[in-house]
Amino acid sequence: MLAWRAMDRAQEPSAGTLGAWARLLAALVGLALVVAVFAGGGSGSRGTFPVGALALGVLAAALVAIGIGRAPAPRLGRSGALLVAALVGLVAWTGATVAWSIAPDRSWDAFNKALAFAAFLGLGLVLAAAAGRFAARLAASLLTAVIGAALAWALVTKVFPGLADDGPVARLNEPVDYWNALALLADAALALGLWVGTSGTARGLRVGGALLVYVATLALALSLSRVGVLAGLAVLALALALAERRAESALLLVASATPAALVSAWAFTRPALVEDGLDAASREGDGALLGALTLLGALVVVALVLLVSRPVLDERARGWINRALAAGGALLALGAVGVLGLATVSAVSSDRTCAEVANDPSRLGTIDLNSRLCWWSEAWQVFREHSPVGAGAGTFELARKRYREDARTVAQPHSVPLQQLADGGVVGFALWWLLVGAGVATSRCALRRLAGAERAAAGAIAALPLAYGIHSLVDLDWDFLAVTGPTLAALGALAAAGRGRVELRRRPLLLAGTVLVTSAALVSLASPWLAERAVRGSTRALVQADLERAESEARRAKRWNPLSIEPLVALARVEEARGALAAAERRYLDAVELQPRNPEAWYALGIFELEVLERLCAAYRFLNEAYTLDPAGRQWYPGGPLDVARDAVNAGACE
Repeated sequence: MLAWRAMDRAQEPSAGTLGAWARLLAALVGLALVVAVFAGGGSGSRGTFPVGALALGVLAAALVAIGIGRAPAPRLGRSGALLVAALVGLVAWTGATVAWSIAPDRSWDAFNKALAFAAFLGLGLVLAAAAGRFAARLAASLLTAVIGAALAWALVTKVFPGLADDGPVARLNEPVDYWNALALLADAALALGLWVGTSGTARGLRVGGALLVYVATLALALSLSRVGVLAGLAVLALALALAERRAESALLLVASATPAALVSAWAFTRPALVEDGLDAASREGDGALLGALTLLGALVVVALVLLVSRPVLDERARGWINRALAAGGALLALGAVGVLGLATVSAVSSDRTCAEVANDPSRLGTIDLNSRLCWWSEAWQVFREHSPVGAGAGTFELARKRYREDARTVAQPHSVPLQQLADGGVVGFALWWLLVGAGVATSRCALRRLAGAERAAAGAIAALPLAYGIHSLVDLDWDFLAVTGPTLAALGALAAAGRGRVELRRRPLLLAGTVLVTSAALVSLASPWLAERAVRGSTRALVQADLERAESEARRAKRWNPLSIEPLVALARVEEARGALAAAERRYLDAVELQPRNPEAWYALGIFELEVLERLCAAYRFLNEAYTLDPAGRQWYPGGPLDVARDAVNAGACE
């Protein structure tokens, strides 16, 4: 009650402070962003429930406060309304694909992740409404703190490799489990650092902003991300174009990025820091040296900022710097056009070997797109086979197996538009581009609407959607809560910032809708998570020969997720352990009937027929179906199960 009274007394922040409700909501939104970045689960679904449930819980609490008339509702405007409509439409269509998906459990997982994304957009909206005239600055501050912490932790894991769980993988990827996703955050941090460093007169702000740019540059270099470098240049171009103190921003950038470039250049000469597979001792030794040089570089940045402080530049000096920036921008633009031209020529003339680019600094000097060209081609083939509605959200990994040229596991085609086309067909593709267009319109409207300090903060925030849009063309950002969640929160803040207050009043329909939608969403998020836990419990019980508990856990998993084949396979293994082979066969057949386009279901049935029932004719039929759906899989090798079954059939097993 005291908290609500405090909110009543501070409905509109004073000139220099935020209200109690805005501070509380900022803390909760910041927590949700931290959990998304540090516990998002990479590109998989293991982080969807904890991250999504937290984001939905915070959003529901905010909507309840709005519904009972204790907190202001966000005002959207046309661009914001289009943004919300586009995302809601994409979420709904993602859920609809479950009906025809080749793997409906994966489509359910994709729908749950999309629900989490929608929750983060909502968090950005309600945060901006609560913060009032401080909306953009508060959102930018939260993003700065969260992304800065993530990049700092990434460098710590390079200095102390034992803290990372990625083994001898050289490219910087913690805590988001993917180097290009980390590079996306580093791109956004470049603009956020320049904003912090030039947003006030305090030396602490200038030092803090410069150090963030330094850390972001170093993290970007050690991620070895080519698209990260290109997006970073675009972000810097935007930040400098929008900066009121362009000359000062340029000097801060030079003072911060130069030491980072020197440290990175040294790191590129150390194989243990930039090449995969080296021993732990080498990585620890070079990591310690990197830590020392990183600290030395940070001290140099601090010294440069403190010594130069904020220089008083005359008009002549400003003009010279601005002309140099314009010339540099023109050269970079020409270079970008040239690189795109060379990449296009390379793509057209490539022999399409699907070879991977080496994971070392040499990759920064190549425009080879062979792997991505193959994955993009596979996405197009998947769409053509399942046109016009797609194979189902989240199914590319399975659907591509029919067309892949090697046995590498690829979760997505490394292009979000093509991912939406392959998974969601024409409608998914159109809704994605509608969302992109709405994001662009939202950012432009915010920059036009806001002024002064709020406009500067909005420019820094807009760097994150810009970097995300560039990355999404050639990568799988839609699968990562760690980058999509913050990006949509940023867009939500831009949509509602500076639009004025909505009158406080009770909204009973909003209350009822919040309770119903949140309850349904939480059940949807929790069900696959509980089913996965039950399957693991069944496996552990089976290893311990506790067949009763193994069956109970498997049946519980099936109740929680009737769309997955894993509970059926778990039940089949229990029946097999009991010697009830006919019942076990029925479970495997149920899995095939549930997902007839899934090669893994056919393979499990074929192996059971071959090794347990010794029905070689049936085994060949089922294994051959699995081979048809996945001809390049590693399970097919000379003398393997398929060859054994085929030889038996040729010898008369089916007569």
